[in-house]
Amino acid sequence: MTSSARLWERLYVILTFVTACRGFDTLLGALGGSPGGGGPTELSESSPGRFAWLAALYGIALLLLLVHHRRDIMRLLSQNKLLVLVVAYILLSTIWAFDQSASLRRALAFSLTVAFCAYLALRYTPTELLKLAAWALLVVAVASVIAVIFFPEYGREEFGRKMGWWRGISSINTAFGRFMALGILVIWCLRRTDWKLQRFDFLVLGFFALCTYQANAATSIASVFAAFVSIITIWSKSLFKVELPPKVLIGVFFALIALITVPFYFSDVLVVLGRDATLTNRIFIWQAAFEQGWRNPILGVGYESFWIEGNAAAAYYNMFGSGSTPIGNGHNGYLDVWLELGFVGLTLLVLLLLQAVTRVIRSLTAGDEPFAEFYGGLLVFILIYSVAEKVIFVHSEFTWMMFMAGLMALRWRLAPATQGEGVGRNWEAALPQASQRAP
Repeated sequence: MTSSARLWERLYVILTFVTACRGFDTLLGALGGSPGGGGPTELSESSPGRFAWLAALYGIALLLLLVHHRRDIMRLLSQNKLLVLVVAYILLSTIWAFDQSASLRRALAFSLTVAFCAYLALRYTPTELLKLAAWALLVVAVASVIAVIFFPEYGREEFGRKMGWWRGISSINTAFGRFMALGILVIWCLRRTDWKLQRFDFLVLGFFALCTYQANAATSIASVFAAFVSIITIWSKSLFKVELPPKVLIGVFFALIALITVPFYFSDVLVVLGRDATLTNRIFIWQAAFEQGWRNPILGVGYESFWIEGNAAAAYYNMFGSGSTPIGNGHNGYLDVWLELGFVGLTLLVLLLLQAVTRVIRSLTAGDEPFAEFYGGLLVFILIYSVAEKVIFVHSEFTWMMFMAGLMALRWRLAPATQGEGVGRNWEAALPQASQRAP
């Protein structure tokens, strides 16, 4: 492949990442008759612009998979049977979904998101993937600052207690804060690579930190802080010469200490995060949703089929006294998995997270890999962030996209790409050699 073709392919990945960061929500929403951009990027909703754009992006990924990696697809899938099972169950859940047509469209969108992540895992090394994510997040950050300064009606929240908070080009401050927080983790883990902006890494880190702060997204701030601490104390091999398994045990120990002590200082923690005792009315949402969830506790009501008008409407409309304040999710990732996919879905999620932890430990034990450090921090970020927001099993969303791509990439390859073609060695072949090289 020529250098020009590879450049265009990388630009395509960056463009898809920016889309997954909701970077074109306002524009695509306007094309579809919804100028405000609305909710998250959907391949399943009524916006023709959004549908066509995401269909084109995922179609390109499928084409590239067939052209360059058709012989590797089945081997990759065999290495990720659990993720395949998750996709199959999500598709199966549309049979008993409350709104079968909407659930099926969204399940297909999730399947295509997984296909795009498979393309990333096969086409790029983990470090290359991290660099592409860095460029995409930097594009989102710079474009968002431009929107805040020159187009404040789009770049800032305009109503209620959120007035003035930055939302950038991501259409909502919580999403913008989440992506900027992830940018901090990405840049930190790239600091020892040959990334082109390496000499300015602390300046870029400060830029992402400023954007995260201006978004005033308390959950993102708390999550990235915990993730950053985990990278330094558990996942990083350069700062501490302790072997990884004892470090993991140390991390678990301090996590238990935090679980024991935080309840005694819970009110103080809420003040620091800018929350009240109801976690900004989340407690009421959870209570109402929990009661309805017990109607279908084993299988749930189908993928993305709970928080829709007509099904869970009473659980969130009546809470505010009118039908004009819809809520698109339960503001708790674990709760939403249970509501949509039942205890079966929760079990699959737990197994998937355990598999992810195992792959991070194996990768770090075999060799010092920047992406493995990031992925360990990403796991901590998702675990904490999902207590108050939803990213788990969300299609076309950057955070979960990086989780799935990383899950497959860490299993597929370990060594850097060969001859510029992005084709690394298979994990099983590379692991013994890397283990011998590892200090």
